[in-house]
Amino acid sequence: MELGSFYAKVISPFLRALPLGTRIDMALIAFHADLQFTDSIYSDSGNNRIFSDDEIEELFRGMDPDSIELAKRFMHRQYRCPPNGFMIHPKYFYTSAEKDEYRKLYPDFRKALRKYHFSPNLVGPESLYYHHGLRFAPEYVRKNIAGKLFADVGGWWGDSAIVFTRYSPEKIIIFEPFEENRRILVRNLDRNSVSREAYLLQPFALSDFNGCENGMELRTLDELSSGFSAPFGVLKADIEGAGLHFLKGAQKTILRDRPLLSLSIYHNEEEFAGIYQTLRSWDLDYHCEIKQFSPYTLHGEYSLFAYPAEWIE
Repeated sequence: MELGSFYAKVISPFLRALPLGTRIDMALIAFHADLQFTDSIYSDSGNNRIFSDDEIEELFRGMDPDSIELAKRFMHRQYRCPPNGFMIHPKYFYTSAEKDEYRKLYPDFRKALRKYHFSPNLVGPESLYYHHGLRFAPEYVRKNIAGKLFADVGGWWGDSAIVFTRYSPEKIIIFEPFEENRRILVRNLDRNSVSREAYLLQPFALSDFNGCENGMELRTLDELSSGFSAPFGVLKADIEGAGLHFLKGAQKTILRDRPLLSLSIYHNEEEFAGIYQTLRSWDLDYHCEIKQFSPYTLHGEYSLFAYPAEWIE
């Protein structure tokens, strides 16, 4: 039995049965990257692949070094945690830079929660602080998205749509397939004085085919976008692992409109390994980065943030 498996099956359970053993176990795991576990915590199924540093460098070839390091950090944290080891102590797990970033964002994030009437633990800084990357994007990016359609794919309770109103969209097209979420979303937009004319709420899940699955009606953005007169300037998607399917169903729209993309890549192997590879295969000439929109959680809300190279000034 290799070291990682032996540790996971024998040593880790033994340590956790002792007083303070859980903390000792977490410290050992955090400081010894070679204690690798076969179950990845970034998947409910535990069937996602763990990529080596060399594989990550190949997967994200062409990106800047900081983005590649973020991808490696995300993957390192998957194999440094025992299966279902969600409660990793910050003392052992987060970098000084992440702790500093969290201390910087936390007061602003709490202020936004109060301003927009959201409860903690229901929405995160990825929307209310980072605005899915738009808040700290260069001015030339914000100039190029103004006056265009914004797609909020995975509208949840309206937090993304609310902050998107700050960037002068022509209209926000919100895709939220669950009826209860749509009801709460509309209530939240109303209480934050977002005009009903400012958005269009669509009861679909977006994918790479039209049909029904798990009680949801699935549509492609390519089919739907032909009905809009304005081009898309922003496509944001955080849809619990279905991001690659959405992307493939939006290819014609992306090639035609060349919008900014903010796409979650942390839910599963398919997103992590497939989204950037798919974009590269389309030869878009996009500037692509990996962004971390929640510096104090294991999954980190890692997203691919990309926009046309011709926007760069």
